[in-house]
Amino acid sequence: MSIRGGRRMLRLTAIAAAAVLLGGCTAAGTDADTDAGPSAAPLADVPMQRTATLDMSRLAEGVTPPTNRWYSGLAFGADPQPVYPYPLAFAASADGFAVDLPPVTASATTVSALFAGGLGVDLAATGFQVVRADPVSVTLRYSDGDGAIGDVTVAEGWPVVGFTAARDATLTPAAALTPSGDGVWAASADETSFGVTAPGAEWDGGGLHVAVGASAQWFAVPADSTLAAWTAALSAPVDAVAVSHSTTAETATTTLEYEGTSATVLVPFAGRDGADDCGLGSFPTAYGTASACAATGLEWDVPRLEARDAYDLARLDESERARLATQIDADLAATGPLPVDTYYGGKALARLGDLLSLARSIGADALADEVADRLDEELAPWIQADGCATRTAQCVTYDDALHLVVGREPSFGSEEGNDHHFHYGHFLLAAAALAEHRPSAAAALAPVIDLLAADIATGADDPDLPALRVFDPYRGHSWASGPAPFADGNNQESSSEAVAAWNGLALWAQVRSDDALAATAEWMLSAEAEAARTLWLEPKDLADGYEHGIVSLSWGGKRDYATWFSAEPSAILGIQLLPMGPLAQEYLAGDPDRIARNVAEAGGAASFRGPLGDYVLMYSALAGADALAVAQAALADLPDDAIDDGNSRSAMQAWVAAVHLGG
Repeated sequence: MSIRGGRRMLRLTAIAAAAVLLGGCTAAGTDADTDAGPSAAPLADVPMQRTATLDMSRLAEGVTPPTNRWYSGLAFGADPQPVYPYPLAFAASADGFAVDLPPVTASATTVSALFAGGLGVDLAATGFQVVRADPVSVTLRYSDGDGAIGDVTVAEGWPVVGFTAARDATLTPAAALTPSGDGVWAASADETSFGVTAPGAEWDGGGLHVAVGASAQWFAVPADSTLAAWTAALSAPVDAVAVSHSTTAETATTTLEYEGTSATVLVPFAGRDGADDCGLGSFPTAYGTASACAATGLEWDVPRLEARDAYDLARLDESERARLATQIDADLAATGPLPVDTYYGGKALARLGDLLSLARSIGADALADEVADRLDEELAPWIQADGCATRTAQCVTYDDALHLVVGREPSFGSEEGNDHHFHYGHFLLAAAALAEHRPSAAAALAPVIDLLAADIATGADDPDLPALRVFDPYRGHSWASGPAPFADGNNQESSSEAVAAWNGLALWAQVRSDDALAATAEWMLSAEAEAARTLWLEPKDLADGYEHGIVSLSWGGKRDYATWFSAEPSAILGIQLLPMGPLAQEYLAGDPDRIARNVAEAGGAASFRGPLGDYVLMYSALAGADALAVAQAALADLPDDAIDDGNSRSAMQAWVAAVHLGG
């Protein structure tokens, strides 16, 4: 623990798995916060079109639509979905809410801790609206025909549901309350012990009467703690969470300040070092055991990972350079018409960007110019700000209802906010590669590429675009679904594309000389890479009964060995790897033994020709000298139709060459 401004800050430090995760040096103590973001977002120049029809009736006027949040299911759709303010589960209904500590269950392919009932609390309301939100917390205002009854706030890492009365209100729990001290009651529901602290409130045997302006806090009491210990640790409810970050030469730091209270209970996300025994008990969760701590803030470090777009191929001999140049030329020549949707079109643009960076890395300047010409040509329609005024593809629009920048043609529900960081990350990588090689292109690229950057990561929460749209600072990773219409919470599948998005964002920020955006991007890049490794590819403490070494779909309330598109093991692993390049070679290369086990689970060398198996082949080369030799031989025999449309043979050759040189 450390003390900051009279408030207790829980300090956590993540231990680096390998020195390779640490990039080069910059000035220590570089600070940034969520006010850092792209300096220009020319929305006035972009056609305004509404392509989605989401129900937003539970969103108060003036609140920026909270797509891609852990709590998005509360705001969108015909009915609110359960959400997971870790470590609890929470469900809202028209008349009240329920707080739950769901049991953890496991099958061969799933670890779950999903909402199952818990303790319901009736507010005698007729509906609610989201009236305030930040990336970590959200406030719902319950009302009836006479107006507001009160506000309910939930937050990740805060194992409490807070209610503040807008007028004298009666809260009726589904289980009777037992007095346990002045303003303290106990309850039991679904084999869980709950507590309530509401100073000045009165319990009449059926309802808890809370006066206007007063509060009631509802929480589950851990089996290894006591109601008395918890109530002693709680003062006022939390009403918001402030996010900030900083970097040094070796670490990226996230700081969360839980506001509105001078004392409360917080739970660091499972697996973060430094909170093993905080004295207030522990909770079983789908992500491991979580400890409850008396604190008003959380702060932790992850290894800093710097953006990177090129291999160090200086030690390649002339014949090797010539062979690679020949393959780059062949891959460029084999590039047909690019798709016109935002996902596959973006992947194809990023593939060209990779070819450009490869040509530059081996000093093939004339070849680099050829690739740049093609990339410039393919980006041209996308970067016409008003392109969607006259066509329906390869252009961008602005949805002023959802506050989304929507590329057309949309794909995979991107018109609702789905996967924007995956899609736009590819555009950012491609644009950064072109502008790095041809600085004169930056001015034409900037208006639309800046806008894509702002859509996924703008740091200023303003009426047009939200702060950190997809990134969850508490969990340290992004959420892929825009409206999250699932009882399991929000989710993310392709952890690697999320990492690639922040790499692209940081590279674009460097091209634009936007230091604030670069700092934000590297913070997200470092956190997302650590999460990709420790939650998806090398998870620890998986529940007994789960029979796999990786997780491919992470949800608010569960973890799956599955994908949205294929049951093939090569796809389940491969979707955690693409797109592979110089940066991936750094953050994936921590544990050769674990890599070998992951590849073996995917089917070993037999998986290299399966769906996304080309990425599994590349990943396998990180498992040691013998595995590298197998990968080199397999690549030589790999047919062209086994290479993903976002990949190329030259990119694969450069990967294995760089692994060899690194060894």
